[in-house]
Amino acid sequence: MLLKNKQHLLLFILTLSVLLIGVFAINHLPELQMKASQVLTWVRVALNPAGQLPTAQVSSAKSVEQSPFWLPDLFTVEPGSPETTVTLAAKQALSALPGSVTLTPPFFDETKDYQDWNNCGPATLALGLRYWGWQGDQFTISQLIRPKRQDKNVNIEELAGYVNTSADGLQAEVRTGGDLSRLEDLIAGGYPVIIEEAFKVEKSAWPGDDLWAGHYLLLTGYDQSTRLFTAQDSYYGPDRLISFADIADNWQAFNHIYLVVFPIGDLPKVQTLLAQDWPVQDNLKRTAAAAQNQVQLKPGNAFAWFNLGSSLTDLQDYASALQAFDKARALGLPQRMLRYQFGPLIAAYQTGDQKDLAQLADYALQITPDSEEALLYKGWAYELAGDHLSAIALFHKALEANPAYMDAENALAIVRP
Repeated sequence: MLLKNKQHLLLFILTLSVLLIGVFAINHLPELQMKASQVLTWVRVALNPAGQLPTAQVSSAKSVEQSPFWLPDLFTVEPGSPETTVTLAAKQALSALPGSVTLTPPFFDETKDYQDWNNCGPATLALGLRYWGWQGDQFTISQLIRPKRQDKNVNIEELAGYVNTSADGLQAEVRTGGDLSRLEDLIAGGYPVIIEEAFKVEKSAWPGDDLWAGHYLLLTGYDQSTRLFTAQDSYYGPDRLISFADIADNWQAFNHIYLVVFPIGDLPKVQTLLAQDWPVQDNLKRTAAAAQNQVQLKPGNAFAWFNLGSSLTDLQDYASALQAFDKARALGLPQRMLRYQFGPLIAAYQTGDQKDLAQLADYALQITPDSEEALLYKGWAYELAGDHLSAIALFHKALEANPAYMDAENALAIVRP
């Protein structure tokens, strides 16, 4: 009888232990997922080192250094076009900026506004929307555009897409080629600005990690006398002061891209503030011209070459873009570059360079195995090689990684037999 009671007691203790472990696991599932992913990443890259982003397998037909790019008629716009015309009075008003402006920052709830794992995009956008009275948080956004927590990147176009489809009464516009004056113009006009910039992670994710990553900031103020911006930072917290020089340096890696959110009724005012950069095509041409100037001034700057490639890709000059990307890769780029920007993959696909496309996609997947963009372009590499079934399988994997990824849906519609 005593033996049976001991067995029952042991069974009860074991059952209770399992239940307690289960409750703990459920309550700490996000942390456990993150830790497990970090361990798997470390082991995966340790067994198969990523190294540096590979250079092109075959050199471009022309030497980029010997044949500088030329973009004729870069600043040509239709005379008298109402959407590109900025009056003299408006230009004069824009030139007379106050020395400092501090917009009332959105409320930062320290219990839920620090970014979740790899969620700086939705977290920063939530702060930007809250400035305009929007009710919600980072998870309101991420559940729609980043439904899987393992997704490590949200593109700035996805953030703008959320605003334009899901934030009533608000509009978002994305432009490239910004500068510090443009940031000051918008902030002085009453519009916080989101930028994407380079960021140094604090811990290595794998052996040989160069610690370079991308990050979003919401800028809500500036002071020309101290040369400081005020930023709402989903990683470090509210009202962070950042020097003009640091913003300029870190912003370069993302082609000086910026996003501004505004009430739809403010459209004419924002058009005036953006001036000649309001028409998207004109903005792309001006950005390409600025990048071209940078590579001529600083031919050893890999980010300048990459930005030129990105701008030429946007302008659909894929052959020239490929040359610029080849130069950037030869100079050396960060390991996570293809987690955030996909111009080299697009240019390789559009020029039919199957081998280089496969090489780039494989490297991107080594760094970020659940990247829907890298999975998509690995699929296109298979398609260029005539392997339709493998292409379809990769497009499905891209959709599994992000069920909202329309590029993968479109790829399946094109390739599926």
